[in-house]
Amino acid sequence: MAEGLYTRNPPRDKDPGDQKDNAPRVHANKLKNKDSASKYYGQKLRTGKADNSETLEEKNHREKLRKQTQKKASEVEKVRKSQEAAKKERTVSKSSVRISETASRVVAAADIMSDVVNSSEDNRGESAVSEEVFEAGGYVASGAASHVTSKVKNGKYSSKVHGRKEASAETKEAAREKARREIQRKMMERQAKAAENGGKIGRKITEKAEDVVGAIGEFITEFVQDNPAISIIIVLVLLIVLICFGLLSSCGAIASGGGDITVITSYTAEDRDILAVEDDYKELEEGLQDEIDEIAEDHADYDEINYYLDEVGHNPYELAALLTVIFEAYREDEVQEKLQEILELQYEITYEEEVETREREVEDTRWVEDDSYAEGGYYEDYTYTEEYEYYICNIYLVNHGLDYVVENLGLTDDDIARYEVLKETYGNRMYLFGEDDIYSIPGSREGDSDEHHVPGEYLSDEEFARMLHEAENYLGVEYVWGGYSPDGFDCSGFVSWVINHCGNGWNFGRLTANGLRARTDYVPSSEAKPGDLVFFQGTYEVSGASHVGIYVGGGWMIHAGNPVHYSNINTPYWQSHFLEYGRIP
Repeated sequence: MAEGLYTRNPPRDKDPGDQKDNAPRVHANKLKNKDSASKYYGQKLRTGKADNSETLEEKNHREKLRKQTQKKASEVEKVRKSQEAAKKERTVSKSSVRISETASRVVAAADIMSDVVNSSEDNRGESAVSEEVFEAGGYVASGAASHVTSKVKNGKYSSKVHGRKEASAETKEAAREKARREIQRKMMERQAKAAENGGKIGRKITEKAEDVVGAIGEFITEFVQDNPAISIIIVLVLLIVLICFGLLSSCGAIASGGGDITVITSYTAEDRDILAVEDDYKELEEGLQDEIDEIAEDHADYDEINYYLDEVGHNPYELAALLTVIFEAYREDEVQEKLQEILELQYEITYEEEVETREREVEDTRWVEDDSYAEGGYYEDYTYTEEYEYYICNIYLVNHGLDYVVENLGLTDDDIARYEVLKETYGNRMYLFGEDDIYSIPGSREGDSDEHHVPGEYLSDEEFARMLHEAENYLGVEYVWGGYSPDGFDCSGFVSWVINHCGNGWNFGRLTANGLRARTDYVPSSEAKPGDLVFFQGTYEVSGASHVGIYVGGGWMIHAGNPVHYSNINTPYWQSHFLEYGRIP
């Protein structure tokens, strides 16, 4: 036979003298012919019929491996599908805010408020009031209540600037009650839907748990049969791992939900940018105040100038909330244009010219002819009445407030709902602008009282008694920047309203604290009496008087804090800001 067919080396003559160790390694000695080769490989690889059969032990082992392989593949597929489903559930609709479905339910109550307001009567205008309810985790996002600032000016001011009609108290109360009922109904529907979804999720979790428990049971049974000595230890370790994994998953879900709620109720900009932007907006307001102060010089040719001015100022927490909704983590340089737009929406200056025909006495001199005088006559003084045109300039400054800006800035319902949440939680940064802010943060402070009783002897002064009676009608009314109506007052708006409506014959119009100070006569503290006005400075950044109240005697005043209430002016806070007393002439 051809030996080369079965060797790796070419054939050569075999030298009998060669040693065995020096002979080339070939397979010819094993593959001398086809029969020997078949026999060799049959023994080597068990390809023959006798060697190809498996023992019973080998068959059982192979079947066991096959079952375990299928089971592992099934488990891997279940884990993969579970991970994909979890990944889809964690997908968020807004990558910038990362608001999850759990946190979105916090905003749901505010959406209800928007639905209720949109379904209300058209003639309610800005005086419509709804309530919001926010409830989420352990964060302060509940009891949210909002208002829409109503600007109603008396007489000509009201019709010219606003053109709106004030709704009656009965209409307002009916609207509020309707809003409350609608909110409760929709919240119950949402809670029922959430409970139903929770039940479906619970059933899915139970089914998956049953599959896992069944698979673990089969595995434990087989393992115990094959390895009885160590089966108990391994099973215990496996159970501990599963328990730990479950706990970690639960904590992760809770942390994720809590993180989303924190985002939706918090300012996302840095403190330094929030404070810097607040200072920038105050500068814009100072420029507006300077413009008001220069009006008298610009209109010096008028016979009379009347001012109807709201206070210039804003709630800094509301401004930060609004900018957060628009920009999220905003920086000082990127919001400057928007600040100017907000200012123009918040404040409105209008001028009104009136011309009246009046009469006046005029003194003059005339020549009287008389021949008895050498000169033929004489000059005499006389008085006559003439008509003339009297020019009046009425100047109105309306502070609509930032709530009005939010409603007229073109924001979506979701944006407005987020704004309400941030406003009620103070962005979780109440420390930013000082927690002693009497205007922005409502609540009682040292020396405040809703039940103070003015001694009866003070009421012997009829003018003061009428002032006090009118003022006490508004105890509990909330503080609203620029407010000049029973729906909401700022400090000077409250005092101006009481003066003009108490029945004492006064009509000062709508004045600021500084404007009221200019219309009263200075009174030393030792001579102050009930009915005088008491002025304070530095309660917020404005020159001159920044706050005003009505002195009721005994060291007490009634004023528009937040809300309208009595305060003892001898507390450290009010003494540190005291300016002077003024008496209405």
